[in-house]
Amino acid sequence: MESIFWPDKFPEIHTKRLVLRQVIVEDSKELFNCYSDPEVMKYLSTPLENEDSIHGILDDYKNGFNQGYNLIWAIVTKDTGSFVGTAGFEELNFLDCKADIGFSLLRKHQGNGYMKETLEEIISYGFQTMKINRIQTTVVPQNKPSINILQKLGLKKEGHMVQSVFFGSSYHDELMFAILNPWRKHV
Repeated sequence: MESIFWPDKFPEIHTKRLVLRQVIVEDSKELFNCYSDPEVMKYLSTPLENEDSIHGILDDYKNGFNQGYNLIWAIVTKDTGSFVGTAGFEELNFLDCKADIGFSLLRKHQGNGYMKETLEEIISYGFQTMKINRIQTTVVPQNKPSINILQKLGLKKEGHMVQSVFFGSSYHDELMFAILNPWRKHV
């Protein structure tokens, strides 16, 4: 039986302009700025209102890696070390060798190609190193920038789920996008 390979230590990934590393306490302020920004969160979730809630998220990211249920990277620029956002595997299914990917970017860093650069490397790491078979995500139909990135990365739209997620005081539809590991034989 195949299964996902889990790294012994948190993997640091370098791209042309970015470093993807473990989220740390020093990221708290910028992480809160990202997750509390109504514009950033309008397609993802209800924005955070309380800065203390970031501590629970930091604990979840740390415990997620230590216990093998998520792998979330902080995205920082190589030149200045500025926190840009987060991306990673929010859920992993070891039995089915699949992972749900999620991502967010501070508004001031949007439009620079950082997320495409980040997700290319995370997807490659997931397929080649972790031996994930399927990477998937959901996105609300109105989130055109994320849909464009996913399509550029080769994820295909597989379905439309009606009113499948609740945030911002209402239900929203979601589109399912996925990609299969190109280095693995598929039946």
